[in-house]
Amino acid sequence: MAGDFLLVAAVFLAVGLPAAAFPYRVSKLGERVDAIGSKTPNDEVEPAEWNVTLTRFVGVFMSALGVAYLFA
Repeated sequence: MAGDFLLVAAVFLAVGLPAAAFPYRVSKLGERVDAIGSKTPNDEVEPAEWNVTLTRFVGVFMSALGVAYLFA
């Protein structure tokens, strides 16, 4: 049972920490994936400001959940 919490904590921290620390880069990666098949060049894709902010908040939330699962 404790191994399950450790695995969940590791996954939440592995996803949440980069999203909280580098929200622009994570958002830009998502926009590039969304632009696959589009006529817009890959280097011209930019994430919206709300997307960067949302990515930051979700990253902080997932990191907090990961830390909570570590100590559960």
